[in-house]
Amino acid sequence: MKIRTIITQDAEVDDQNSLRHFLFYANEVELQGIVQTSSKFHWIGVPGAVKPEKSKTVDFDFEEVSGPYDQPYRWPGTDWMFRVIDDYEKDYPNLSRHAEGYPTPDELRSITKVGNIGYEGEMEAAAEGSELIRSRILDDDDRTLYIQVWGGCNTIARALMDIQKEYEHTAEWPALHEKISKKVVLTACGEQDETYRSYIAEEWPGIQFVKTLQMRSYAYPWFVMPEGESKDTLKSGFMKNHIMNGKSALTDKYCTWLDGNYYEGEAMDSQFGANPDIASQWFGAKMGLPAPNLYDFLSEGDSPTFFCLFDWGFRTLEDFSFGGLAGRYHRVPGETNSKGQSLNMWDVSEDAYTDREGTVHMTESMWPYVADIQRDFAARVDWASKDSFDQAEHAPRLAIQEGLDFRLSPGATLTLHGRASSPDQRSVSVTFRIYGDASAACAKDAVITAENGTAEITVPENAVSGDQIHVVVKAQNDDGYRLTYYQQVIITVK
Repeated sequence: MKIRTIITQDAEVDDQNSLRHFLFYANEVELQGIVQTSSKFHWIGVPGAVKPEKSKTVDFDFEEVSGPYDQPYRWPGTDWMFRVIDDYEKDYPNLSRHAEGYPTPDELRSITKVGNIGYEGEMEAAAEGSELIRSRILDDDDRTLYIQVWGGCNTIARALMDIQKEYEHTAEWPALHEKISKKVVLTACGEQDETYRSYIAEEWPGIQFVKTLQMRSYAYPWFVMPEGESKDTLKSGFMKNHIMNGKSALTDKYCTWLDGNYYEGEAMDSQFGANPDIASQWFGAKMGLPAPNLYDFLSEGDSPTFFCLFDWGFRTLEDFSFGGLAGRYHRVPGETNSKGQSLNMWDVSEDAYTDREGTVHMTESMWPYVADIQRDFAARVDWASKDSFDQAEHAPRLAIQEGLDFRLSPGATLTLHGRASSPDQRSVSVTFRIYGDASAACAKDAVITAENGTAEITVPENAVSGDQIHVVVKAQNDDGYRLTYYQQVIITVK
């Protein structure tokens, strides 16, 4: 059964890129809404609204935010969402030949709504977008509802507030509150307004809030990444040849550095495509980041909110500390609301990344997987230009013959057989590794030998009951885009 999700976004240029990227994968999930909201960076303005002297917002302090609440601020309008869907409609016939489950363009149009957009944190009244979110939260579907937060939380907060107002003084409220607290998971590109802290954390502290801020991996500051395959796929050569290559209507308007695209509503210091002096004017220049090249990757800072939802073979959604292509996360200790209640908040964990010189960096846990993501993205762009399945590349599949979960004693040895297959009849390689960052400390002493798709893992003698050792198995096509698929084996020590 597919997971279900709603996108909320503030229409920043990288949100627009993220939406275009997401739609290539719209078959992977059940998309139940695309909702435009506001944030500390974008709003339409409300006559008479006054901006407070200080904002409670805690993220993205590196970028100065200004503008009165009674005027539009960096506001691109709302029509752009439907222009993106129009482009999807052009790609849809071919995409559907390569995978089942893509929603029709009209289905997407029917769930695209405008939420609370007045100003940062505005939630004065219900909006079409908040009503859509409210109805999905209250429906009879028992599946987890993953709400992606690409802008502020205000439209989500408004939906939850309306539910609270309707049910708080009824007999069913305690059970409903508990059900919703478990049902809703927010995967968020940080806190881009104050409404998570001021309302959701206060009234719904049990709602899981996962801050997927992999900013140095897939957002504007990606230039800090060490040289290596992941960084190579964000440079202009890969972007121009494999993403911006004229094969897809969705990527024809995908925005890269200095590409000539003009962004409606933006000031010149945010015109990353059309301002010839942007390299010296953007906020990254103030941080000492290098000047970009024509067609370099710009940003999709919000995309980790959905990368963690897709089926790459990892077990991220069982526990965000297990990791995956969107990185690995940890429960933040000690976070409470004003009532002293613990918040179910998660943040990015650091993982080991080895660059091409062999230097190990402990940094954002998404770095090792950016190349996998970009190559898979490129393959789907290629799908848009191929009207038959056998003309394009598709990811391999992988199964572990013995299963994925084991309970073993210290000193025990486990044999695993990885069975890979390709829908394109390509040659596929299978590799194994201990995922030490997601494992107990004893994993550094685990012994693994692997050859020809078979591995033997010996649990270290110093392992104690309850320790977990994660083994990541990777299937990769040997040619083409070298697409990948994973499986994650977990050994729990008896």
